[in-house]
Amino acid sequence: MTLDEFRKEMEAYRDFVQQEATSLKDSYLALDRLHGLYRKFDAQERAMADQVLIEWALSEDENLRFDALALIDDFRIAKAMPALKALAGRLASSRAPGAPYELQKVDRILRDLGHG
Repeated sequence: MTLDEFRKEMEAYRDFVQQEATSLKDSYLALDRLHGLYRKFDAQERAMADQVLIEWALSEDENLRFDALALIDDFRIAKAMPALKALAGRLASSRAPGAPYELQKVDRILRDLGHG
């Protein structure tokens, strides 16, 4: 499977579990399912998933970033460090109401990964 195919499958899975979570009024269901999916990946799939999560972390969609940051944090995906630093820079200059809080989260993740 190519990275592009893998990316499309991860996006489709996330869309599906987001819809399921919304219909069940369970805001954490999608994230729980994404955690479960990531745990099932073999080394090659994890490498591709890590790349997709790095892309999601840089998304303009804050919900997509939320999921990516949670997975990057929980699975300690150190190769996301450059993307997290880029995101921190973007958030530092953002006027979005949630930007300061998201920046705190990104800074904490960087510290936890030992690169803050």
